[in-house]
Amino acid sequence: MATWRGCEIPEDLFYDVDHDVWARLERDGEVTLGMTDAAQTRCGKLVHIQFKKVGRHLARGRSAATIESAKWVGPFATPVEGTIAATNQGAFGADVLIANRDPYGAGWLVRLVPDDWARDAAELVTGERAVSDYHARIDSLGLQCLRCAD
Repeated sequence: MATWRGCEIPEDLFYDVDHDVWARLERDGEVTLGMTDAAQTRCGKLVHIQFKKVGRHLARGRSAATIESAKWVGPFATPVEGTIAATNQGAFGADVLIANRDPYGAGWLVRLVPDDWARDAAELVTGERAVSDYHARIDSLGLQCLRCAD
């Protein structure tokens, strides 16, 4: 895993860098989505997440959830077109700071059944390109990542 200015950037994930969203293709063909370390740092401590309903179809770029933090309220835009298969509402209900603590693991937000993963993945970055793009983004924002929930 790469780290830049305290921000973790797992190289095995796919990223929509402009929206600070990561995506991981699961063995069952579903795609898990979450906010990046940079996103959770910029948001600050999460206060509430309102998820869209399981079964709802979302176009790429549409909101899968509304995130409310101490600093910000806004959409969690999906970089993948598909149908919501699951949300992590239970984990967030038990610990709203789960994405602040573990953005790439237990703090995932939604799982989708993608309409066309290959098409959507081609629009995302991964590996060295993701690390390079995040270096530039983090530098341009003057960001120093930290886990504000610790």
